[in-house]
Amino acid sequence: MLSKKILIIDDEPDVVAYLTVVLESNGYKPYSAGDIKTARRLLKEIHPDLICLDIVMPEETGISFYVKLQQEKEFKNIPVILISGIVESEKFNFRSFVKDENVAPPKCYMEKPINIKNFIWNIEQLTG
Repeated sequence: MLSKKILIIDDEPDVVAYLTVVLESNGYKPYSAGDIKTARRLLKEIHPDLICLDIVMPEETGISFYVKLQQEKEFKNIPVILISGIVESEKFNFRSFVKDENVAPPKCYMEKPINIKNFIWNIEQLTG
């Protein structure tokens, strides 16, 4: 069985390293990008099964990148877990960031620090 490919997009090296270890130890194949430009290149190269996307990124926000993904036929069906240290998960309201009703909210939102059990459970659910 091929390992599911997970693309981690986060500008914090500690978070990337941590999630990489967690994913590898749970049988996933992690890839990482520290910025949106690298993420775009990797997206086209690897066609991940799931994306873990930090909201606060340099140059372009994770939300802006997510909206663009949703507008591309090739990538719009890739499940996305939005990750942030800013908004608590029960207070996260996607519509306060994106008013366009044509853009579906991400499949999952998680706050930092990441609860590993919930993280892996969500990935299992989203990658089937």
